[in-house]
Amino acid sequence: MLSSPEAAALWESFREARAAAPPFELSRERKAVLQAGEIIPPPVGVDYSMKCLAGVPNLVVTPSDPVSDVPILWIHGGAFTLMAAHTFRHWAGYLAAEIHRPVTVPDYSLAPEHPFPAALDEIVAVCQQMLESDPGQPLAVVGDSAGGALAVGLQLRLRRLGLPQPALTVLLCPWLDLTLTNPSLTANVERDAVLDASVMPFHSSAYLNGIAATHPIASPAHANLQGLGPLFMMAAEYDILLDDALNFARRCSEVGVQAELEIAPELPHCYQFFVGVIPEADAALSRMAQRIDRYLG
Repeated sequence: MLSSPEAAALWESFREARAAAPPFELSRERKAVLQAGEIIPPPVGVDYSMKCLAGVPNLVVTPSDPVSDVPILWIHGGAFTLMAAHTFRHWAGYLAAEIHRPVTVPDYSLAPEHPFPAALDEIVAVCQQMLESDPGQPLAVVGDSAGGALAVGLQLRLRRLGLPQPALTVLLCPWLDLTLTNPSLTANVERDAVLDASVMPFHSSAYLNGIAATHPIASPAHANLQGLGPLFMMAAEYDILLDDALNFARRCSEVGVQAELEIAPELPHCYQFFVGVIPEADAALSRMAQRIDRYLG
């Protein structure tokens, strides 16, 4: 076993909770996961505020000792239907404290009430205002899980608009293929303690709202990737979405897009979330911060 004792205990508690949970129901699940970020101890040396950009509310996490006021744009996950910027405030806070830069987390609209392309439209608008407010400054983007699809969707939209690509896009256990046909969805179904494969079709259908699961912007595994900016992907061996990252890295390589991929052994979906709880997440945060620093200068 390579996992730490802390991680092993955490995953076991997740398995027990899943076994005891009632059948999935969206409103109940939303209430349950909204406070999921409370498992993370609050970081020290950051302030939280809300800021409206392009008509979209954003959580802004500001470190007490910033080296730059150019923010990192964090696109949170939650299967397009769950969670909010508030859920991710401590995770984003640790990154802000580690990298000494502010982190902006759009509180974008969720499906099924606001299906594709609502969330992406809001994120693109936020990013455009950030670029316009500080022209010429590099921008880093982070997207976890479903936020990974939105982050690559942002890259694709920026390419279409003729706007600069992010200096670096970080994808954390990204969900990039909404067809749900990759082998890891079944191969890892018993090993992934975090993500439940049985509810993925609901989330995909709610987000797509009748759009084909191969739509190249909604499901960027099927997009033309030429011309995208550099990516750093952090996947996990036991993640049911492992193949999304593997296939995407391969396709990037085929068209000359710079895409670095690391795979953490014996860890489940978005293990990186649990900063301050398991040492694997702490180490992942440091590696992510180092890559962002390298590209932002």
